Amino acid sequence: MKKYFSLDHRLLENFCWPLLLAMFGLCACGLLNLYSVSAHTSFIGELSWFTRQCLFLGLAAVVMLLTMTVDYQYLKKIAWILYALDVVFLIVVFKFGVTANGATRWLDFGLFRFQPSETIKIVAVITLAAWFAKRDVSLGLGFKDFFVPALIILLPCFLILRQPDLGTALHLAVTCGTLFLVFKFRPQVLIAAFLLLALGIGLTVYVAAHGSWQMLQEKGILRPHQIARIETFLDPYKDPTNKGFQVLQSKTAVGGGQLFGRGFMGGPQHKNGFVPEAETDFAFAALAEEWGFVGCLAMLTLFLWLLSSGLTLARRSRDRFGSLIALGLTSLLFWQVVINVGMVIGLLPVVGIPLPFISYGGTSLVVTVAAVGLILNIGMRRYLFQAEPVRENPYVWQQPVTEEQRLIVTVPIRRLAADTPFNPEIHPRNRLPHVRPWAKYLRRGRSSLSGWQTPDTFEVFED
Repeated sequence: MKKYFSLDHRLLENFCWPLLLAMFGLCACGLLNLYSVSAHTSFIGELSWFTRQCLFLGLAAVVMLLTMTVDYQYLKKIAWILYALDVVFLIVVFKFGVTANGATRWLDFGLFRFQPSETIKIVAVITLAAWFAKRDVSLGLGFKDFFVPALIILLPCFLILRQPDLGTALHLAVTCGTLFLVFKFRPQVLIAAFLLLALGIGLTVYVAAHGSWQMLQEKGILRPHQIARIETFLDPYKDPTNKGFQVLQSKTAVGGGQLFGRGFMGGPQHKNGFVPEAETDFAFAALAEEWGFVGCLAMLTLFLWLLSSGLTLARRSRDRFGSLIALGLTSLLFWQVVINVGMVIGLLPVVGIPLPFISYGGTSLVVTVAAVGLILNIGMRRYLFQAEPVRENPYVWQQPVTEEQRLIVTVPIRRLAADTPFNPEIHPRNRLPHVRPWAKYLRRGRSSLSGWQTPDTFEVFED
């Protein structure tokens, strides 16, 4: 019987199951929380938040399979196309977008709404990774190396600020800025960064001390509702029944959960409507009220498991492009958790950043699940790369082979750069070097030739 489908066993050998299990656990927590929040809310003529989130999760699973199936190296070729397409969507939002809560962020396609400001986060990370993968940064990043990355980051941030959506713009900026931390900088860049940081801190302290927020509004830097959020963050008790109501009620709900919570579907604060947006931005408050400190600790442990798995795959990736994508997408999830939890408990100003896998939202859920799928993709295909290829390769160069060379080279290796995938036309699928957890116990002994040892970067055997 002819085979129409075959699965490379090395994809499963390098699959990161802890990352997938952590994501499933967080999605389950989000569905339980949405079921509880939706139970006492009437939905006349439309589906509940829980039902719609289940449909979104099914769509996200399909998108995740696609991101895991396609080799991520193809993204390097189409990175700029995806970036230009998403920027066009951000521009189209101003003309045909749907306005809600004072912001124009969504494009309505009838059956669903699409938020380009969410997808640009992944696209910007991929574009930055593709650009840095082709640059020689061995001497450190200079001022010229920041020109193109700055354009990649600032252009969508400017368009998102015009919607207006300050929280998403800041989230995009810190996510992309995390990628720069893995490179070394030239001394003049470090001095300039230190001066800019000192200047920013000084201006912030001056404005906060003198209450000069109206000056920022007159200059068009901040809008009135953004200034109100900053003032509420600094003193929520100044207007507890209006501007500070949301933050104070959220902190009351979190504190009311105490150690073990009030039980499933038993939170009076969010059930009676005292916690606005309990299904989206303040989903953590509803979860904390029902499950208490123990439930929050369990959820944050799942996030820690997911983030640590993502960083592990970024460290183990064999090429710079894959490492930067994995690091950028992991930082995307990290900063999203930090910002959302921080604003719910009053440590950060209130911004429209949902909690990954927990908050209600179709585009946000699909984007975060796709990010996890792309990280898994990078981890699954790390066997395609070789850090130190063996120089002698009779299978490629067609050189005359002696018996001593046959003992040395038993796997056909092409002499390639560290950032170049193996060519499947030259290297058969069953002959590519890869990593097995038990390989060190099966590896053959050292060669009898003096001065030569089996390379430690991959295992050499006969299939």
